[in-house]
Amino acid sequence: MLRTRLARLIHHPLFERVIIALILINAVILAMETSPAIMAAVGPLLLFLDRLILAIFVAEIAARLIVDFRGFLRDPWRLFDFTVVAIALIPATGPLAVLRAFRILRVLRLVSTVPAMRRVV
Repeated sequence: MLRTRLARLIHHPLFERVIIALILINAVILAMETSPAIMAAVGPLLLFLDRLILAIFVAEIAARLIVDFRGFLRDPWRLFDFTVVAIALIPATGPLAVLRAFRILRVLRLVSTVPAMRRVV
């Protein structure tokens, strides 16, 4: 029952559009986090939004794993998403702080989901 509901959710066209929008929003937030002036002004809000979007990404990946575990493991883009989100969950302090930059790579997912981006690349 849960699996069927999750399958309907993740296969809905609106779901994919929302995830793409969140990827783009997250990329902007990550860029804004590099500015000391912006962080001084709205840092706590940006960090909250960053964590909220990360939680949504974790839930998305969990749902995809529940619905189609074998298919998930065969899809290179899903494995890429999993890796990028898993890296984002590692506490980013000291030398590991550079790993946060890998989260911007999730924007590359747009190449696989937006046909016009495939032609550009």
